[in-house]
Amino acid sequence: MKKLVAFMAVATFAGFAWLSLPRPDREQAPGAPLQTATGKGTVLGIDRERGVVTISHEPLRELNMMAMTMGYLVKDKTRLASLQPMQTVEFQIVYDGINYVITEIK
Repeated sequence: MKKLVAFMAVATFAGFAWLSLPRPDREQAPGAPLQTATGKGTVLGIDRERGVVTISHEPLRELNMMAMTMGYLVKDKTRLASLQPMQTVEFQIVYDGINYVITEIK
């Protein structure tokens, strides 16, 4: 019985997470302005070579994104030099219909 309840809880959470993802039919039309958002979060990991930072962040309402932990590409890899794990950051992110890219981080 406990396993069934645990399974149902995980399945429910996964369903809500799936529904909150941007839908493929919401991709940007060519030439359309990029969707942007600003957010706050905590740096959990940094891959300076690939130019990726993993952030646990608050909801990004402008992008219809719930609070989550995710790795994001950073437009300018040199911005990663001063970041440290567990550092609180503010960032600006853009969505081009395919990728989420951090354009500013401080």
